Amino acid sequence: MAGSISSSLGAVSLVARAELRTRWRGLVALGLMLGLVGGVVLGTVAVADRTVTAHARLGAAIGVADAQVLLPAAHATVFEKVPTMPGVTASWTPVSWIAQINTPAVRFVSLSGGPDHPPGLAEPVVIAGRAPRADAADEILVGEPAAADLGVRVGDEVILRLLLAQEIARFSEGFGQPDGGFARVRVVGIARAPTWAEPVTDLVVTPAFARAHAADVSARGVFVRLRSTDPVSRDAFTAALTAAYAADPYTSPLDGLLRPEPAFPTSGIDPTVRAAQVVLLVGLVVFGVVVGLSGLLVVAQGLLRHHGNRRHVQRIERALGMTLAERAVARVLAGAVGAATAGVAGAAVGFASGLVGPLGSQARFEPTPGFRPPWAVALGGGAVLALLFMAMTAGAAAVVARPRRAVPPLPSGGHAPLGRWPAVLAGIGLAWRGPRSAGGVRTTATVVGLGLAVVAIVTTVTFQASLQRLVDTPGRYGLTSDLTIVDAREPDVAELVADRRVAALDVVTTVPVTFGDDAGPLQLLSVEHRKGQMPVETVAGRPAARLGEIAVQPRTADRLGIGVGDTVPVRPVAGPPVPLRVTGIVVSRGDADDPLGEGGVVVPGQLRALATGTQPFVNAYLLAAPDRADFLFRELSSRLEVHGTPTPPEIRNLGDLLMLPEVLAFVLAAVGAAAVVHVLLATGRRHGRDLAVLTALGATPGQVRATLAVAALATVLPAVVVGVPVGLGVARVVWWEVATSTGVGGDVAVPVALLLMIGPGLVAGSLLAAAIPAARAVRTPPAAVLAAE
Repeated sequence: MAGSISSSLGAVSLVARAELRTRWRGLVALGLMLGLVGGVVLGTVAVADRTVTAHARLGAAIGVADAQVLLPAAHATVFEKVPTMPGVTASWTPVSWIAQINTPAVRFVSLSGGPDHPPGLAEPVVIAGRAPRADAADEILVGEPAAADLGVRVGDEVILRLLLAQEIARFSEGFGQPDGGFARVRVVGIARAPTWAEPVTDLVVTPAFARAHAADVSARGVFVRLRSTDPVSRDAFTAALTAAYAADPYTSPLDGLLRPEPAFPTSGIDPTVRAAQVVLLVGLVVFGVVVGLSGLLVVAQGLLRHHGNRRHVQRIERALGMTLAERAVARVLAGAVGAATAGVAGAAVGFASGLVGPLGSQARFEPTPGFRPPWAVALGGGAVLALLFMAMTAGAAAVVARPRRAVPPLPSGGHAPLGRWPAVLAGIGLAWRGPRSAGGVRTTATVVGLGLAVVAIVTTVTFQASLQRLVDTPGRYGLTSDLTIVDAREPDVAELVADRRVAALDVVTTVPVTFGDDAGPLQLLSVEHRKGQMPVETVAGRPAARLGEIAVQPRTADRLGIGVGDTVPVRPVAGPPVPLRVTGIVVSRGDADDPLGEGGVVVPGQLRALATGTQPFVNAYLLAAPDRADFLFRELSSRLEVHGTPTPPEIRNLGDLLMLPEVLAFVLAAVGAAAVVHVLLATGRRHGRDLAVLTALGATPGQVRATLAVAALATVLPAVVVGVPVGLGVARVVWWEVATSTGVGGDVAVPVALLLMIGPGLVAGSLLAAAIPAARAVRTPPAAVLAAE
């Protein structure tokens, strides 16, 4: 027994050394191919992980507060009670200001900061420069969005004129020049934070600055860490804050603007950020799966050819008494060199993917820009690739070692009615031989795979067309104006209405309200057409036209489950709820900082009735006459706070995804084309005997070519017929989810011309691919093929 085992081991070792000595180059090449393809897949995994986790990692890096709110600074007793409120484990109440900054256009910025900042709570991540020194009153940190909007960089010097609380309260009426303090400060760093939980205002100042300008403080922030973030704990904190605010004896001009209604950033994520994450993740998964399966197919075929070329050697080994398992083990041992190559190459490529940051919109959330080594993905993935190569080598060796089965001939007889079309019968027979034959299984798998590729291509191009239309059409996300005048005053509005350079002007008024049982405040707005009429994007139904009606925005309608014809109670800041009937779903914006697709639109009279207990915000949206927008901006911005038409962050997030569907469609098309070419070439080789028989029976070269052409069409057409409509259906569902979570209309843009090209393109490509094996079959004498059998 021991001698038999020793003999078997010796034979296995001898064969393995022989294989390795004579054929190591092929094994290394195949291992390198698997390693490169696997490395791309591992890199995709690492990039996907970095992309999807960027938002959460940034939140963890800055220590996003569990609850936060901005209140008038005059309510001193409220801030004293914050540390003892229910569930609070840590808190910080920085002071805050509003200031006019010395830019060519009138701009106002918010500032915050102060002493006693607990570590790990609302600490901005510095991505450029450094944090300001606590004792330097002239150093500031600028939030990344504000730096981009103001055009400031590290080292720039800016001048701030602070506003008093009463001036902030008179924003909509005008207050002249700010009467607060004057400060000349220098930008020493740029800070980054999540858009859904900004722990910093536009500018972060030092404790020294706070002491120097204590007399001009207008508000104070409240940032707290809660023991638990469940609804009960959030409600308890909100109730305690509201009670403390109500019991506070002091008053402030800002009481109508700043309310004790905290936000809970860690209890959710902005739906648009989530939508962008899902789209990017799905795209990367599809890309990784397609590349991975394609690579596995190529390497598997290479291993089959590698071992199949020495089939005669295995017959000799079998004759000498080696079992199938022993022959397979010998080739697995020889394949260790390829496995090592695959593991090292895959790990190297996967490790290098750490140079790639988060994709698309998620790049602006990365807390640590630069190289981020994916150790677990690289090392674990390299080991998996090495084991996979060994397993594929064993499988290929076992398949080649088995005796070859005879391929059943083409079915004959029973086709008298179709006898006029022998090429059609023969071609369909070549493509679909039957479920038990190797050809039938391969053709079925190819058609299913090609159909899935068509579904994916149609889905991606339709999604891309819908996304491109949204990005290129500002009216679809509620922006139809050229300029926005913040806190518009009636004299300025009247002057602009009389200006011939103004083609249309809408006055939009907003107030905070609560819809039904929804916990968070939403913006209710009314649109007054003062000159011309800018269109309103209507998703369903119609805009509100009279008292008692409301048009709801898409995200609010989807979140609350309300639609046209429903009645929703709208509760103002002070007063009982008012039931309003929903007449439509529309997209409109009252302020650039408002979440897209949230809130509702009513007529001006209804808004005035609901504006109890708060001060409305009034903006004017201006559409300039042709070629007059720039002139109006330069003239108005010197005396008014005027902004251009800003692209909402939700749309920027989606706009960053535009390249991904194009890349996916290209990769899928390339893989699908390669699969079609491969299966048709394989069909010609696999059915060489059948084609030779047809030729011997009198088939002409044209009939042979027609037979393979029909086989090609029988492979491609089912995938197209099923794949295109299914792809359109999938695209509608995917775009509806993305559009609804973003706050825009959910109708897709169908790229008709592009879709009409898919079917003819695949048919033409398959016919061209079928021409290669057809030419080979026509040139090869049937006697030579049959003699080889």
